[in-house]
Amino acid sequence: MKNIPLVIIVLMLVSISSIPLTQADFSTKHSMGTTPGDIMLLSCSDPYPTEGEPVHLLITVRGHATAPFNETIVMNDEFQGLVPVSGEMTSRSGNVTEHRINITIGRLPSYSKSIMWYPTIVGNHTLHVIAGSFPERHLTVPVCFDVQGIITPSFGHPCIISTDSTNQFQVTVSEIRSSAEPPAQIIQAELQLINGTAHYPLNNLMTMWRTWFAASPTTIQDELMAEYTITTIPNGFYDLIVRTAKQNYTWQHAVKIQTSEPSSYTIVQLTDIHIGKYMDPVNKIKILTNEITYMNDHLHPDFVIVSGDSVDWYNINVHRNVFKDFRNTCLLCNAPIYTTPGNHERYGHSFLFLYTPDTNLTPYHRYLNPLSDYSFTYGDVNYVFLDSGYDYSKWEINKIWNTTPEATGLTNTQMYLLENTWGNSHLNQIITMHHPALYDQNDTGPGAVPNTLPSGNDQCIISNRGAFIQYCIDNNVSLSLAGHTHESHIFNWLGKVPSSPTAWPLFIETRSSTLSKENNGGRVIHIQNGFVLDYDYVVFS
Repeated sequence: MKNIPLVIIVLMLVSISSIPLTQADFSTKHSMGTTPGDIMLLSCSDPYPTEGEPVHLLITVRGHATAPFNETIVMNDEFQGLVPVSGEMTSRSGNVTEHRINITIGRLPSYSKSIMWYPTIVGNHTLHVIAGSFPERHLTVPVCFDVQGIITPSFGHPCIISTDSTNQFQVTVSEIRSSAEPPAQIIQAELQLINGTAHYPLNNLMTMWRTWFAASPTTIQDELMAEYTITTIPNGFYDLIVRTAKQNYTWQHAVKIQTSEPSSYTIVQLTDIHIGKYMDPVNKIKILTNEITYMNDHLHPDFVIVSGDSVDWYNINVHRNVFKDFRNTCLLCNAPIYTTPGNHERYGHSFLFLYTPDTNLTPYHRYLNPLSDYSFTYGDVNYVFLDSGYDYSKWEINKIWNTTPEATGLTNTQMYLLENTWGNSHLNQIITMHHPALYDQNDTGPGAVPNTLPSGNDQCIISNRGAFIQYCIDNNVSLSLAGHTHESHIFNWLGKVPSSPTAWPLFIETRSSTLSKENNGGRVIHIQNGFVLDYDYVVFS
């Protein structure tokens, strides 16, 4: 949003924010004059979903066919909303085909099909559904952030500002209000050194723009973007504090200011830390503390990547908050930390060691990172972080019945944004997500997923696996970083051990940082002049 004329900001505001609060068009009934295969009813399990909340789209078509026939149902998502890119919230629009399924129409009065929709963009969505050659039906569905408060920057999505290239940075705040209340306002924002020794008010407001989305039939979620200059603020690592008319919000370790981006630097990938593992004799917090001390003393990374399963499971019925335990331990780190969700960040229930799969990301968004997908550029490398989805099978019990550990994968909208917004093929790219895209073995056993690609698919994402691999091949991706398997592997796109350490793209699985007594550590990646020099797993002694 740098240096955008006021008239463009006004046009953006008007184009994004015009949402009717009523949902009269939420169900489309068309019972009069229908013929077999025509859509009679279109509804959604949650008319006001949040980012990262899977919802069911129920499509009912008329039967009474004289002879059975197959019909294709296509669901397009036409969206306009907010997408995080390079530490800023930007407006994006698009039209993506999310699903294409078949349904058999017979002699019964009606037939229904449920489609799982996983919204990944906060904004207005119009879901266009077509059944065969019949007229289109549509739903208008607003999607809001999962939490209120500071959305960017945050602990798990910090902002690193190099003052030789810019002296501006953006704060995004989200708040719920009734339609009768005035819009959200930022009263004061400030940066405070992480040791608390100094604080600096952000008084130089350059640009402010806002939009809003329906959060319920009677409430609105305001999205307020404010851009400040930081010419008077010295280099350092800062907490961000924002006071609105309603509340004070804080994200620790959210902003780092430095003079320039180095041409040579180090990053560290940690993964599968599993804080709070049930009946675990190993003190994961102590191990993580020792690893952070090692990084601070010996590696001095510019930033750290945590690629999912930061916690093991979250139980709201006990006093211990494992997300806070993880975050508070990470605050010992001298470097910014970027996170992406895994499958265990979603396990929020009281089934203890059974680890029944779940989809709820609210604790992750509330305590670690309000965002699931984002990108930023640093040191002539483009970094992309993707949510690789929730457990594909809902019928798994850890160590008892666990035949399909694959994740649901990437939505078509995520791939669209990777290709058109988050990705940058002109730069070397490193992409991080929790689940791997390929393996050297195929999934087997009950519920196995068929594989048509040359690489194995065991423990991998399902949706858009081939499209993601092809994107990495075609778009200057050096490393695709993952965890999940608790193993250390390096594969080429065929699922084989590469013939050269620079046979890009390389698909890397990194060993758990805490689950091995002898080999706890992380993957240390050295970058020079925008190129990856090495990426070895290092034991932090």
